[in-house]
Amino acid sequence: MNKSPFISKTKYIAGIQCHKLLWHYYNAKEEFLEVDAGTQALFDQGHLVGEYAKKRYPTGIEVSEDIIAFEKVIEQSKQLISKRLPLFEAAFRYENVYARADILNPVGRKAWEIIEVKSSTQVKDIHLYDLSLQWYTYKGTGLEIKRCYLLHINNEYVRKGEIDPGKLFALEDITSDVKILLPEVEGRLEKMIKVIAAKKYPKIEIGLHCNDPYECPLQEKCFDYLPRHNPLTLYYFKGEKAFSLINDGVTDILKFDDSITLSAKQKIQIQSLRSKREYVNKEGIQSFLNKLAYPLYYLDFETIGTAIPLFDHVKPYQQIPFQFSLHIQASPKSKLEHIGYLAEGKDDPRPELLKLLKKHLGMKGSIVTYNASFEKDKLNKACEAFPAYREWNRKIQARIVDLLDPFKAFYYYNYKQEGSASIKSVLPVLTGKGYDGMEIADGGTASNEYLRVTYGEGVTEKERKTVRKYLEEYCELDTMAMVKIVEKLIKISNGKVDYS
Repeated sequence: MNKSPFISKTKYIAGIQCHKLLWHYYNAKEEFLEVDAGTQALFDQGHLVGEYAKKRYPTGIEVSEDIIAFEKVIEQSKQLISKRLPLFEAAFRYENVYARADILNPVGRKAWEIIEVKSSTQVKDIHLYDLSLQWYTYKGTGLEIKRCYLLHINNEYVRKGEIDPGKLFALEDITSDVKILLPEVEGRLEKMIKVIAAKKYPKIEIGLHCNDPYECPLQEKCFDYLPRHNPLTLYYFKGEKAFSLINDGVTDILKFDDSITLSAKQKIQIQSLRSKREYVNKEGIQSFLNKLAYPLYYLDFETIGTAIPLFDHVKPYQQIPFQFSLHIQASPKSKLEHIGYLAEGKDDPRPELLKLLKKHLGMKGSIVTYNASFEKDKLNKACEAFPAYREWNRKIQARIVDLLDPFKAFYYYNYKQEGSASIKSVLPVLTGKGYDGMEIADGGTASNEYLRVTYGEGVTEKERKTVRKYLEEYCELDTMAMVKIVEKLIKISNGKVDYS
């Protein structure tokens, strides 16, 4: 193999996912979009997980902390090997490969264990490829590798008091699985180096690999040839089938013929697109509306779910509601009442949230949500942690109605939804209003921003108040959107909207 370029763990995984992606990393990196706030939040969470993992090895040594130049990191790693202590972020180079271990743990007099730390809750195939490259590299430099482990988050861990690093993680021996991949490493590297050296990126068909193991940052570039209404926009059309059609040249769903098997809902979607008209099933809509009993309570939660639980009685990644919006309509002609809650401070928000919900949700009437399984689950989990609310929750659960149902059932469909039944797709086509122009316009951003201004460092009070204002506006719009959608469904059911 040539002496350059160097292939790191990240680039090796990119090469396994897609050779075109690998080529761009070395030859056209400027075409990648900047890391967005959501991705950065994932990186930050991974860093925090790594810090807790190190606490399991209290005698460990941090290698080249704050040193970026990889030659210096390699040099210090070589110097520290003789100490026979756990090494964090030790780096080694063998021929064209550069690999840095999360934890190298000494075993016996000469051998080492590779311990890869991941914020996932289980072993994934990509972890095996990652470790196979590390083993290949370290072995090439003369290290004796005894075993490979994945140290991942234990999703059964429940926080009680201070975080216990010994219980937060699960240590899984994956030595045998990694060994199977070792013979493939050198051949893969040779192919990757040829790809990198090429003057032009290889032609790769789009497919499931564009999102596996990670969402490819080149998707916008690779997918830009597709027409707006392509097979990937068809409702519940399996990705594999969609990509197969696309790569066979069938890129427009308007050109589908009878040889392509479609569900009834998919046929409705294409019919609506061809006619440029809504599809309406008034009987279906009325059957849904018949489930609603006044007073109506339109409810929406925003949640946070971190790898390291923030509160007692919480598991890793458990979604904790920190905010709700509640619009109340006592009768069809009553004025709306709005009640909002956005947790202050760093304490567990659930006790106050449950207290307020119990106060304002009343004893009767439908509780309208969009994708009810989400709100139901968050209430159930919260009431498990705070048993005084269990009986109240049992009654609440029976009153919850899912506004997603009529759109998931295609009782109403507009071709502008492009196969989606989400509230962000339904609201604009029914009401002409949407989420455009909002500073916070999706749940992921809401969660990240709340965490940042509540638990992050270096946030000014002015910025904190501004973000909280945006959070309140976003959550309130979610419940107001449901109000407007129900109002429109009532008009459609009553025949006050002409679709002829």
